[in-house]
Amino acid sequence: MKKLEILQNQFPNEINEIINKLYKEKFPHKKGDKTVYKFKTMGINYESNIFTKNYVNFLKDVSKLHPYQMFESTTLKNYISESNVNIKQSHKITDGFYVSGYSSTDRKIKHIKELCNILGLKLTEIN
Repeated sequence: MKKLEILQNQFPNEINEIINKLYKEKFPHKKGDKTVYKFKTMGINYESNIFTKNYVNFLKDVSKLHPYQMFESTTLKNYISESNVNIKQSHKITDGFYVSGYSSTDRKIKHIKELCNILGLKLTEIN
């Protein structure tokens, strides 16, 4: 216990990161604080406290500029469909474009980051 106390006193941020990572690994289904990812891109703030709403609204905005086929060439391809049949927790993006809300927050964040990277969009996290 003495070693842990020394580490906590001298390296509190690193110890918290290690503890959080270990906790997520050991208790992956434990419900705790939800991750809410708020961000800004294309001059638009996505700052709802409901992360899926930010995700869906972002996809709707991007779909106004790019066709469905562009999304098919990304990792998002496994989560989109041209119909809402057999798609879990479907969200309508446009006519003929649906996205599954049935993926982890981390996966959705990866989708956002990938799309911004592909499209050359500046992405800023909002606290």
